[in-house]
Amino acid sequence: MGVFKRSEPSLFSNPQFVRVWTVGCLTGVVRWLELLAFGLYAFDVTASPVLVALLALLRFAPLALFGVFVGAVADLIDARKLLIAALIAISLVNGTMLALFLLDLALYWHVAVAAFLSGVFWSGDLPLRRRMIGELVPFERLAEAMALDNATSNGTRMIGPLIGGVLYELVSVTGVFALGTVLHLISLVLILGVAYSAVLDRPEAGSIIMRPIRGAARALSFSWGSDDVMRIFAVTIVFNLWGFPFLAMIPVIGKDELGLNDAAIGYLTALEGAFALLGAVILARLARPAMFRKIYYYGNFAYLGAVFFMGAVPGLIPLTVGLIAAGSFAACFSTMQSTLIYSVAPAEMRGRLLGLMTICIGTGVIGFANVGLTAELFGASNAVWIIALEGLVPMLLIGWRWRELHT
Repeated sequence: MGVFKRSEPSLFSNPQFVRVWTVGCLTGVVRWLELLAFGLYAFDVTASPVLVALLALLRFAPLALFGVFVGAVADLIDARKLLIAALIAISLVNGTMLALFLLDLALYWHVAVAAFLSGVFWSGDLPLRRRMIGELVPFERLAEAMALDNATSNGTRMIGPLIGGVLYELVSVTGVFALGTVLHLISLVLILGVAYSAVLDRPEAGSIIMRPIRGAARALSFSWGSDDVMRIFAVTIVFNLWGFPFLAMIPVIGKDELGLNDAAIGYLTALEGAFALLGAVILARLARPAMFRKIYYYGNFAYLGAVFFMGAVPGLIPLTVGLIAAGSFAACFSTMQSTLIYSVAPAEMRGRLLGLMTICIGTGVIGFANVGLTAELFGASNAVWIIALEGLVPMLLIGWRWRELHT
């Protein structure tokens, strides 16, 4: 990253990168509009914070279950082919759900299954699509490319809830699945046009099932032997266990505590993504490699502080201010996440380490269960500050003896 030289061609002059980047934009919009719209739907049909959180939990479960396996397969098989197969499958899921809602046959459990399958698709984003980005740009442009992709990913966290809130208010979940079908099909067409030469790991003995398992074991061994890598993973775990799950409570707080309509909740949620986008753009200009770990760690620490503030000081204005702050600090965390792992991983092991990172993200499944149950017992706002306080303790322990953080 850093200040880009005028003589360097824009990343947008690389048509292969542009196609893969655009797919991230389109699928990201679907991901975040679904997260909000599914939460609104669950609260409307069940009025239960636990069942609202359950849909978010189901979306995160596949990241923990399949992330490293997908990463290991991506080190052995062309990531482009795997991504094509995934886009075909998720398009069929969205099309099926659209048909169920049009025929008035859909129930909560159908949406729960769709949320899980969307999570399966999401589990391939880091080891498949982000891996492709890393191999489609020169290494010296890697941080810039990752920063741009993270910036647009944060932008989709703004656009998705904006669209999701309005779409849900106008046509309920039917419109969400219709848009999801269209955007995933467009993404499929874009990936079909990518010319991509994969960097694959050396063949290993064994069956097609055992080779990825052995590859995953090698990645675990490499990670376990590196204090630096383990702490990078640990920060991601804290973010997803005790930070990010607060977003599942925004529909509950908006409807139950503040009396807002669906569109207003969408606008409010979009603030987090908007300032995450702004923060990522600023980081792309200012951050230097020596600062990467500090930005990553202290950004997450401040994020948890913003989440604590939102829960401890209830009300529309504190929630608005807290979402702005949380988005800004989330940019620090998310921009450095893939960049750090990609920079420390051997070239032939990047897919697997990104797969392990996906598992760390998938620990959010526990976080969403935690915030849902806590909200059921103490209320949504109280649950938000409680989980943030829980997360600040392990963050102090992680930073205590992280040698690379303090150099």
